[in-house]
Amino acid sequence: MTQRNLVLIIIIMLITSVLVAAASVGGTLWYVKSHQGEGGASFSLPFSQPENTDPIFHPLEKLVLSVKGERQTHFIMMELALETRNAEAIEGIDNYMPVVRNALLKLFSNKTYEQLQNQRTIEELQDEVKGTLLNAFSQTRYARAIDNVLLTKYVIQ
Repeated sequence: MTQRNLVLIIIIMLITSVLVAAASVGGTLWYVKSHQGEGGASFSLPFSQPENTDPIFHPLEKLVLSVKGERQTHFIMMELALETRNAEAIEGIDNYMPVVRNALLKLFSNKTYEQLQNQRTIEELQDEVKGTLLNAFSQTRYARAIDNVLLTKYVIQ
């Protein structure tokens, strides 16, 4: 075999390899695109958010917590709602209510009635609650599914 024939065989093998790779990628993309939405397996990442979807507001269980005051113990009643664009994550988030309650209990156990009464804005408290919950969910697969945390009811007595 001459050197020219050897070079020609190598070139043909390279071209064949490139064509096979391109056909594999193209075939895979065609298959995924043609089978989405048919009720079969979805090829998206867990809790990936489709673009341009309306948010879902999911209310959580009502929470009643105690805070210390100068002369007596006071109580906070609050209701929260989670904003998400992923309906599939809601059931999983509900399963983490003990984590939510624990995180909020820790947050408010460090606060006094006077501090909460002197809170400048409800937005500051809402941001603090949101940060606490996102931190609580940080080790779960649901952390990326939570877009916002809203205080829908807040009563301190």
